[in-house]
Amino acid sequence: MRRIAVIGILFVAALEAMALRAGAPAAALIAIGASAAVVIFAMRRAVDVAPAAGEVVAPSNSQQEMLRRWRLRTETLVSWADGSCADWDRHLRPLLAREFVHVSGPHAPRGPAEIEAAGAAMFGADLWRWVDPAGARTGDPEGPGPGRGALERILTRLEQL
Repeated sequence: MRRIAVIGILFVAALEAMALRAGAPAAALIAIGASAAVVIFAMRRAVDVAPAAGEVVAPSNSQQEMLRRWRLRTETLVSWADGSCADWDRHLRPLLAREFVHVSGPHAPRGPAEIEAAGAAMFGADLWRWVDPAGARTGDPEGPGPGRGALERILTRLEQL
């Protein structure tokens, strides 16, 4: 668009100089107005056609694009299960804890003791430590996470409610 503006300004200036040299100020005014209108029209078309910086262009088939993004996001989340404990704590634990509270419904446990008891009853002690929102590991964050098997068992328990 900058190129169109520069070319347009040069075009208008050249027309003005030619009209003033010819000694016809009225013709210069008409030529400048017409050339400015052409430049403005060209810039307007450039703005309408090109998306702004950082603007996301709407896909032609939005349902397919939404499904593609959902699959990509899900694959990325599942890949964190095979990462380190820090990866699990950063990416999966908050998501699983929110889902636990969500599926608990209106009778969700309120205090830390109630949350701990409900989580241990729902998942068992071995899985609850990977869902517990207050259970982020302080030990070895670079140690291996629980893996996809644990994620699958946690998701299965969440689906059963």
